[in-house]
Amino acid sequence: MAAEMKMDDNLRDRVNREKAAYDVGDVWEKCHRLHSRFWHVSWCPNSLFGEACFWQIVDGNVPGRIVLDCGCYNGTITEELLSRHPQKVVGIDISKRAIAEAKTRFGSRAEFRVMDAHRMEFPDDSFDFVVGRAILHHLDYEIAIREIRRVLKPGGRALFMEPLRDNPAAKLFRFLTPRAHTKDELPLSRHQILWADRVMGAGDHMFVNLFSVPVGILTSLFIKLPDNFFTRAADRVDRWVASRQIRYWMRQVILVWRKAG
Repeated sequence: MAAEMKMDDNLRDRVNREKAAYDVGDVWEKCHRLHSRFWHVSWCPNSLFGEACFWQIVDGNVPGRIVLDCGCYNGTITEELLSRHPQKVVGIDISKRAIAEAKTRFGSRAEFRVMDAHRMEFPDDSFDFVVGRAILHHLDYEIAIREIRRVLKPGGRALFMEPLRDNPAAKLFRFLTPRAHTKDELPLSRHQILWADRVMGAGDHMFVNLFSVPVGILTSLFIKLPDNFFTRAADRVDRWVASRQIRYWMRQVILVWRKAG
């Protein structure tokens, strides 16, 4: 019992730190500024390939379905979800400020609630599809995965795009820019992904950005267009790497799970 109370206290402290970072802090703004400075990383061919894969999966799972936008912030991807004609979209986020902005932006077109993803206030088997971007690595991963599985209907799918822990350039970036990240966030490891595959029942993932990261950083400084000879060459190499064991060293993973049952 004491160990459970200690875990609850630690989780509560973690949630409160994340909440403060986005409600009263400037983490989101710092992160956005960093991405804008080295924008070729996000807009290079390999990153656009990953985006296309992500939205193709959205296209196949949103129409006519009940969708949970997990870690929705101020409705960052809500417009795209609504354009796919879901039955319903529910967005949750720990930030009161962000949820207030989302409600102002979208009104009654979607439902938005301030909620902790570790303890979702939904019955079991509530959603056909759960989607999120860069949210799992802010959470207690195992608790969050079990909650996602709980609220998914049997046969439902979950889709997340998350950073990976072992990418060398990303490690250096995080070390050099500590104010663009929260204290508790931790990119995902290979072990965590394989563990979630077992919990969910089935997983099929795509990996992007290994050589495209350092190449994108450098070309952001010297070349106008993100689609250039160097980033195209990096894209060809990264697509090859994505099917090899070294793929866990890439910058991002598109996680696709299906709940067994």
